[in-house]
Amino acid sequence: MTPGAMHLDREPSTAQPTAAERGYAVVASTVVFRVLRGELCVGLPNHRTTDGLRRGVASATPNALALDAGLEAAARLAATSVVPAREIVRLGHAGVRTFANGSSAAMHPSAAMHIVSWAIARPLALTAGSPDIVEAEEHFVALSALPELDPVTRGVLACAFDAFLDITLADALTRRLLPRHILFRKTDGFAGRSPFEQALGEASDANSNEGEPEVPVFVGLLPDPFPLSSLRELYERLLGAPLDRGNFRRQFHEIISHGPIKALPIFERGVPHRAGQLFTFDRAAWARFAAK
Repeated sequence: MTPGAMHLDREPSTAQPTAAERGYAVVASTVVFRVLRGELCVGLPNHRTTDGLRRGVASATPNALALDAGLEAAARLAATSVVPAREIVRLGHAGVRTFANGSSAAMHPSAAMHIVSWAIARPLALTAGSPDIVEAEEHFVALSALPELDPVTRGVLACAFDAFLDITLADALTRRLLPRHILFRKTDGFAGRSPFEQALGEASDANSNEGEPEVPVFVGLLPDPFPLSSLRELYERLLGAPLDRGNFRRQFHEIISHGPIKALPIFERGVPHRAGQLFTFDRAAWARFAAK
């Protein structure tokens, strides 16, 4: 997850102070993203503090003896306090943030080291009266309507969202779908890549991953199969930029000809607009497409 940090655990130095002597606690904090009622939402369940109920990112204490496996388990455990384990379709790592606790931190070093992860939860079908929807709305908040957050929650959320956005922009499918002028503005380091970054504050660069090409983020956020309109609207909301429908459709159908997305002979049902054709992601064809 964070090779430098874990290296200290694997090869401790006798001269190095313990975590207790340093005065910080290590926690695994996981931000869960989910599409709910067509909005990209983030899991921020209520927790009780000295100021009353406040929304915060779910965290868990890792097992130091398990090293990387302990961090992975803690990240999943934190996510399952927001959604059931069966609903988690993807888990990624964002980075490490350390926050001082209280105003006396300079005199009495006391801080929490957050090993930040992000997760994607399956979208929920909008079934009238569904208890799942009611429960989800107790935990999830639309990114477009974030409440006031404490500095620690805001910092952890900013770290997770930055990594989530980087992975969204980096995959080969997104690079083919987005117009060059929009993609350039979102990937060249300019501030305001997403409307949510301004609300969250500046976030540091996320760790990059090498190896197999990342599966596009929308695969976990949208239902399978999905209509083209849902994919376009997800990009528009995430990036805060309108996309030309005709150009987006043309690029999308060109991608279909290469295999990673397949058109199905079925259409939407029960929608108040013209029923759109449904599509599915082909994992077997993805690596070949991403390598082009």
